[in-house]
Amino acid sequence: MGVESGGRSKEKTKQQLMREMITLQAHVRELELALSESKWAEEALKQGEIIAAATIEGMPDGVMLVNMSGEIIYVNKACEKLLGYKANELIGTSALKLPTYSRSKDRVKIQEYLRKVIEKSHTKSIDIDMNAVTKDGEEMPIVFTASVIKDAQNKPKTLVAVIRDISERKRAEEALRDSEELERGMLEAATTGIYFLQDGKFLYVNRLFEELSGYTCDELLGRHSLDYVHPDDRETVRTKAIEVLKGQCSSPYEFRLMRKDAGIVWVLDRVASIQYKGKRSVLGTLMDITERKHAEEEVGRYTKQLETLFNIGTAVSQTLNLEDLLVNVLDKVLAVTGVEVTGIFLFDEKTRELVLRAHRGMSPSFMNDIRVLGKGDDVLRQVLQTGKPLLVENVSTDQRFNHPGEWKECVQSFAALPIMAKERILGVMGIGSYDHREFPEWEVRMLSTIANQIGMAIENAQLYEHALELAFTDGLTGLYNRRYLMDQIEREFIRAQRSKVPLSLIMIDLDELKKINDRFGHHVGDGFLKEVARTVRVNTRASDVAARWGGDEFMLLAPGTDSKGASNIAERIRAQVEHCTIRLEGAQVGITISAGIVSCPTHASVVTELLKEVDEAMYNAKRGGKNRSAVFSP
Repeated sequence: MGVESGGRSKEKTKQQLMREMITLQAHVRELELALSESKWAEEALKQGEIIAAATIEGMPDGVMLVNMSGEIIYVNKACEKLLGYKANELIGTSALKLPTYSRSKDRVKIQEYLRKVIEKSHTKSIDIDMNAVTKDGEEMPIVFTASVIKDAQNKPKTLVAVIRDISERKRAEEALRDSEELERGMLEAATTGIYFLQDGKFLYVNRLFEELSGYTCDELLGRHSLDYVHPDDRETVRTKAIEVLKGQCSSPYEFRLMRKDAGIVWVLDRVASIQYKGKRSVLGTLMDITERKHAEEEVGRYTKQLETLFNIGTAVSQTLNLEDLLVNVLDKVLAVTGVEVTGIFLFDEKTRELVLRAHRGMSPSFMNDIRVLGKGDDVLRQVLQTGKPLLVENVSTDQRFNHPGEWKECVQSFAALPIMAKERILGVMGIGSYDHREFPEWEVRMLSTIANQIGMAIENAQLYEHALELAFTDGLTGLYNRRYLMDQIEREFIRAQRSKVPLSLIMIDLDELKKINDRFGHHVGDGFLKEVARTVRVNTRASDVAARWGGDEFMLLAPGTDSKGASNIAERIRAQVEHCTIRLEGAQVGITISAGIVSCPTHASVVTELLKEVDEAMYNAKRGGKNRSAVFSP
């Protein structure tokens, strides 16, 4: 009996152990199945032991391990990322009192479930849909699953809690639920970017829209759609959306979408109005047309270049007047490049300086500053010497631009190109932008072609000017004659009015020339006329016009010069003439001059007034004692 009883006891122990092993294996298989169905791990539990830490760390879903006292002992990185808490903030806390439980009714449900699992070793695994609260206070929909792992003695050892983010599923359910019309629209536009708006905010975007914009659906949901439209196109997009919501017919339209990487994508938008959850909403489909727009821009730019070059060629063939030609060309340069300032400097063989001959976009003070560029060893002279374009995208940081003044404060980017004809450099064309900008290769090629056209035109015009010079030059003094001066006065007067810059006229008359002629002969008087003419020429800038007005009278036309500047010129000429003497009949014979100065718009509003008043100013100087200059005074 005793033996039989002992044998039965051993048999019973074997059977009980077998049942416990079967139960343990069942729990292991249950957890294996749960993990396999969720794709959370590649290796299952081994005989009640938790999978290797490396495998848990690699899971896409959050995993927490809780001991049977309810204390969290492990949190993987995916769990940290989902909830926003670091592992050390959660480990050691009670799983029943986590701050991550939703503020909704799910809180009680999940706490009851965890308490049952922990306190009563409940082993049945169930999925609970709930909202978790992240550290930053945002609610996130999740599926929560918990299972108990037992040791070899069939005692509860560890609680494994798994958290899966189901935001995408919830979003899709929310966007598509009870909306057959939305579903049909998405199917029809499946090959384009799709977006769905309500109250102007994104409610849904598809994968292709994400690719177009560079933003994920999560980054766009709840955001205002206009925030991602180029500022220049927002009014158009807003108007189209209003038309759609009002039920008005809206044809496809184009706008620029701003990508997350700061790039710009041209899209063709087709929009429709649908009813969704009792509210009128906008369903749109986008097609990327960036390549087409770039091709159109390239064709348009090329066409504009050809048109500009053709117009300049036409202008070159139609006029030999250099000043008019240069201004005409600069107007077209401004139009095709979009810059604000441009000028043409021609090289003066006599002074060896670059002279500003035509300009656009320059104020008077700006012109004074920019003229300095032609006199020193600077950027313009570098182009003149090398015959190569110079491109400066940032003037403020370029050491070659060391001249103070208004132009440097205004111009941010600058380009200079040589003007050439028959391999001879005639000058430099410069363009400046008030904004920082680049000078693309196509633009430099076009500007170089324009500069070459200008070079040929200048060469022709210079030949023409030489012919005119012979026709309009005084034979005795080499200065211009009266007819040429009158043409220049008319032209410069109009230019001064248009550009709102001053213009001065100086009349010079030799004092007592008749007495010299009567005493020494006209050949001596002619010598004095030549000497005065030489002195006037020495004190004449390239932009000035010096002429013999008639007999012993000379005129000096000074564009861009006010009465004060003209008075300084007149006094300089007067002083130099006063010190010029000729030895005749054993004595030093000299001569003096009297000069009158008048300026517009200060003194005159028409050319006739200018001529009348300069003559009156000159006679005032003579009446004041001669050998002096006088500015016109009413």
